[in-house]
Amino acid sequence: MADDYEADWSQIPPDLLASIAKNLKIYGDYVRLRSVCVNWRSWLPPAPPHRLPCQLPWLLLPPLPPTATFHCNPRHLRHQGSLRSFYDLLNGKINSLNLPEASYPRRICGSSHGWLALVGDTPEIFCQNPLTTTKVFLAPLSTLPSVVSFSFSNVGREYSVRDPTSGEIYAVDLRQMRDFSVRKVILSHSPTNGSSFIALGIISSNLTATSELVFCKSGENSWKSVPGLGSGSGFYTEDVIYCEPEGQFYAVNKVGDVAVFNLSTSDSLVIIRTADTIQGDLPYLVKSGEELLLVSRSLGAEADIVAYCEVYETIGFNVYRFRDVGDGRAYWDKVMELGDRILFIGENSSLALWASDFPGSKGNCIYFTDDHSKSNDVGILDLADNCIEPLPWTNWLQALSD
Repeated sequence: MADDYEADWSQIPPDLLASIAKNLKIYGDYVRLRSVCVNWRSWLPPAPPHRLPCQLPWLLLPPLPPTATFHCNPRHLRHQGSLRSFYDLLNGKINSLNLPEASYPRRICGSSHGWLALVGDTPEIFCQNPLTTTKVFLAPLSTLPSVVSFSFSNVGREYSVRDPTSGEIYAVDLRQMRDFSVRKVILSHSPTNGSSFIALGIISSNLTATSELVFCKSGENSWKSVPGLGSGSGFYTEDVIYCEPEGQFYAVNKVGDVAVFNLSTSDSLVIIRTADTIQGDLPYLVKSGEELLLVSRSLGAEADIVAYCEVYETIGFNVYRFRDVGDGRAYWDKVMELGDRILFIGENSSLALWASDFPGSKGNCIYFTDDHSKSNDVGILDLADNCIEPLPWTNWLQALSD
């Protein structure tokens, strides 16, 4: 009888491994294939070399709570501070990636086309692909139009900033710039393979409840104000998106007015005033086919007696469809159901997909992530019964400890 033989799969021929990888159709499967062993990870590129079918986005989960370290498998503890977890919607699995540059003290201030926008406790701001870890740097925050001066030597007062409304100059420290001033950054296109793009940012005033829109193009070393929507414009942006077919950015303010502009041409700004008052606290724009939707998120607050602060959580949503009546006027028409559509909102560039394109997924739902507080407010709203279901936090911890 022949001796038992165990194959050493780490020594599989690289060309055979590459052939196997080319037959994978799901990002998660490719990530797990690379994670089998050191050899496989070194032989396969970080991103699939072949074009994959359109995928449902992974939801970036909040950082692992410190108490979870007691339940984690020891192999995770080494990277606990830099481990970021992504929820795969179709199979309910957690994909954990070691992303030290997407962890504290940096903050994720947006995501577009699979790239994370990251800001830390320096003027440096960049975008990173979490699968390949490739970085693309944007112009430093010290070049923002509202920044009068910057110096590391002015500890606790590193930035001198001019308020866009009053013109008053005030001090902003590194943490305030990271956590409050930079509200959101999106990209017009993916920077993959050196492609050109435009980065658009919402910058808030720490002195007054105002904001301005700024942009920089790939390769530029300074930020500029969006003409007509910069300092002192009176249009205080709450959310922005980019629409590829039209080549235009859309911005919305608190009352539902919409600004449409193209940063590749001059004098393209159009501001459309709406007659309706939008219900809710946080508005998000979503382009779905030919329709422009607004998803308004309502928040409830509870006192955290341990942290001595208020904790916010999502208590509901209202969805509206944009109706342009001409002459710079429009209204928001309330939508009661989304049909086959799935909406994704949060720090990302919000998007809409069709459930019928992804077998196993469910339409008429809104997936949301936490971009307002540290309450781990992540979940799913089913418009059929208007009920919110949180993502299974306990299952997340269990998955990390398997």
